[in-house]
Amino acid sequence: MARFNSAPTAIQQRVLDHIQHTITETGRPPTEREIADHFRWKSRFATFRHIHALVRKGFLEKTPDVARGLKIPGAAARREGLRGVPMIGAVPAGHPVDAVEDREGEIGIDPAIFPEADVFALRVKGASMIGAGIRDGDIALVHQTPEAGNGDIVVAVMDGEATLKRFFKKDGRVTLHAENPDFADLTVRPDMDFMLSGVVVGIIRRTK
Repeated sequence: MARFNSAPTAIQQRVLDHIQHTITETGRPPTEREIADHFRWKSRFATFRHIHALVRKGFLEKTPDVARGLKIPGAAARREGLRGVPMIGAVPAGHPVDAVEDREGEIGIDPAIFPEADVFALRVKGASMIGAGIRDGDIALVHQTPEAGNGDIVVAVMDGEATLKRFFKKDGRVTLHAENPDFADLTVRPDMDFMLSGVVVGIIRRTK
C-alpha cells in the first residue's frame, strides 16, 4: 500500500473546496472574512488556522498582506495532474458500526500510483488495524471491488455494518482479522448478509 505524509482534514477539504468554487464562480479567491462568514465561524482565527495548514501541506499558496491572496496550485486541480476521488464518510477500524455513505467532497491522488477506475476514500476510526500501520484519523483509499485475496485489507459490510479488517477465506469460511490483540477476529456466519465494498490500496497519513 502506498503512503503519504499528509492530507487535508475533512474541514480543511471543505475550506479548500469552497475556495476553489469561489475562484471558479467569481474569478477571484474569497477573503478570510468571507470564508468565515460562509462557514458561520464567529472568529477569523479558525479560518487562519485552516488556511495555514493547507499552505503548509502544499494545497494552497498565500500572498502575504493581500486580502485576496489565496491561490490553488495548478490550473483547476489542487495540484496539477492529480485525480479527484470521492471522500465518503468513515469506516471503523474497531467494532463494526452502521455503514456510512456520506460524501464529504474529494481528495486528490496521483493517477499513476492508483490507476484503478473505481477508487474512493474513507476516514478511519478506531485502532483495530494499528498493527498494519493504519491509525485512527488516517484516510484509506479503497478500490471498489467485490473480490479480495487472502491477506488483503478490506472494507466489509456485515448485516449492514461496516468494518475495516484483513480478509481471509478458507474452506468457504470468511474471517476478518484485526491487527490489534485488543480486538477479536470476526467470523462471517452463513446466515449473515455479507459483502465486500473494496480492497484498501493506499493509506494517507493525516497530520495536524
